Amino acid sequence: MNYTQLTEKKKVEIDTLLNQGLSMRKVASILGIHHSTISRYKSKKYKKRKIDIEKKYEIFIKYLFDHYDRKTCSIEICVYKFKKSHRNAKCPTVKQVYNWINDGKIFLTRDKLCYKKRKRKRKSGMMEHFEWNLAHKTVLPISLRPKYVELRNEIGHLEIDSIVGKRNEYDSIISIVDRCTRKIWLIKAEYKNEYYIDKKIYEYIIKNEIEVKSITVDNGVEFNALGITAKKLGVKLYKCDPYCSFQRGTNERMNGMVRRFIPKGRSLKMIPQIYLDDIAFEINFMPKKIFDFKSSFEIESKY
Repeated sequence: MNYTQLTEKKKVEIDTLLNQGLSMRKVASILGIHHSTISRYKSKKYKKRKIDIEKKYEIFIKYLFDHYDRKTCSIEICVYKFKKSHRNAKCPTVKQVYNWINDGKIFLTRDKLCYKKRKRKRKSGMMEHFEWNLAHKTVLPISLRPKYVELRNEIGHLEIDSIVGKRNEYDSIISIVDRCTRKIWLIKAEYKNEYYIDKKIYEYIIKNEIEVKSITVDNGVEFNALGITAKKLGVKLYKCDPYCSFQRGTNERMNGMVRRFIPKGRSLKMIPQIYLDDIAFEINFMPKKIFDFKSSFEIESKY
């Protein structure tokens, strides 16, 4: 069988069609060539790009290899620190590094990232309105939460959620997050009883002298009695709408960081409170992109 080398024009046509999202077999059919030719061309092209990247960003890739840690030092932090310490070296953007990872051009893979890509769940369409009991003014729907809370200009507006371990296990972790500083506190809970959870949260807040001006929680049954704590502290308790975890976005984001240390499905029975305190300290000491790579402790000291 005669072999004809791809011309530059043919290569441009292949690149154009592939960039449109067409499969290699479809492109081969359109151009009248065998699909294995396109496969070899694509493989050779990406191999060359990988070599070019390794040469051009050799110092950065070595720095990333030595310093990247999925728990405490993300891609964003590595890029930020590299720019500070290697001012004359070639440094890529954060998006560029993620593109390399997606294309398999550097040593990192998606399963080693801080946040794993999850399959998008189908919408159930079962969103229903919840009839709120407004007889007691301490517990209110989130729609009545004042607008100034959204501005995050003051410490004391907390979001509270629970982190579960293995299935059919009573042990859980209660996470408390300050909306302003993103500071997190973690509490070990051995039962899911609502009055037990309420007592644990109240005692922890008093013991650690946490400033509280409002509390936002979801509709979990473990928080049904949290209005007692809100009444004792003299603050309002706001409950999110059913199936609307995005209304506690800060809480969900920080829970994701906790999952770096305690993966989903791991038993929580043997995890002591002192270990949770260490995790909270690590997260609060971690540089955060939203604060221009300052930690929660540094932001808290300004208030």
